[in-house]
Amino acid sequence: MAPEVPPIDKTKLSEQVGIGQDGELQLHLENIRLAYNLPAITALTVKDGLVFEIASTGYRDIHTQTLVTDNDRWAIGSLTKSMTAMVAARLVEQEVISFDSTIADIFPELKGQIRAEHESISLKQLLNMTSGLKKDIDIKDRRWFDISKTTLMLRSMLTKEVLNTAPVQKRGQYEYSNVGYTIAGHMLERVTNQTWEQLISEELFSQLGITNFGFGEPSFEQSDQPKGHTYKNGKWQAITAGKEIIPKVYGPAGTVNISLSELALYLSKVLEGMKGGDNILSKESYKTLHTIYSEAQEPGVGYAMGWFAKLDNTAFRHDGFTGSFSVSSFLYPNENSAYFIAVNGDTENAAKALFAALELLRERNFSN
Repeated sequence: MAPEVPPIDKTKLSEQVGIGQDGELQLHLENIRLAYNLPAITALTVKDGLVFEIASTGYRDIHTQTLVTDNDRWAIGSLTKSMTAMVAARLVEQEVISFDSTIADIFPELKGQIRAEHESISLKQLLNMTSGLKKDIDIKDRRWFDISKTTLMLRSMLTKEVLNTAPVQKRGQYEYSNVGYTIAGHMLERVTNQTWEQLISEELFSQLGITNFGFGEPSFEQSDQPKGHTYKNGKWQAITAGKEIIPKVYGPAGTVNISLSELALYLSKVLEGMKGGDNILSKESYKTLHTIYSEAQEPGVGYAMGWFAKLDNTAFRHDGFTGSFSVSSFLYPNENSAYFIAVNGDTENAAKALFAALELLRERNFSN
């Protein structure tokens, strides 16, 4: 049975896109929101290291109709993976771990307790999606939401369980895996004796001066933040406590939420690295992160560490779908530009709105 989607009315879309920084981005985003029948949408363009445009429109909660703002935090889903990879690179630079460190190296107690072929999976293979592991656990299984267990305990449980399942792809070939990233994050936890949440806070966000962030549904941490929505029975329904879709155990694979201005800072630093510069990582580490290791299932596209990339390295991207938020990010190092769009709903309509908003942002950027 196909998932429900809201009706679409493309007559709401703007015929003109305007010119970057003309003050009308919010108007054009509102037209996209109305056309695709979404609770809220936000968008950001980073150009030459600075925020070029930012705007938000719609509702934090479609029922209370509290308006979103440009300072709100948005769940970014799998864009989190690029952040996990950066933390790993920082720890490699500090010689706390190696990209070649294996499951058996980091979890020696699992020898003989997991499938033998998985013992030699390396951190690098987990981060570049060539481990051969399956994509997901059953996130509807309430074991993964067990609040009586710490997140570390749950990640340990996930690691052992997944490593006892058969590979779904030959090692060295691309296979997208959320559980692979979760295990990579757990490897970092083991060698530092810190949680992934602590590591990403201290090794990434603190280094960049980022303070407006969190984990999981933003509204669960602060009530005055956008709520994720699902579409059921012909209407949008806001996610409430106890109804979250992505368990926190999945943190390294996709639970960060962050404000757009803070995300802009992150994207600007990543662009510097893609262009051969350095900042909180050396240029050599950035090269390792942004090298394509396998061809993905999309023609002309490969996977690096935390990024899909065109085979000529002219464009990098990552989407994120949490079941209640949908996001897209695109980076063009040769243009020194990055784009990010988020919707606090997750349907086919959301994906179409993200694409329409990307086209809008790029046209406005190049018309300036």
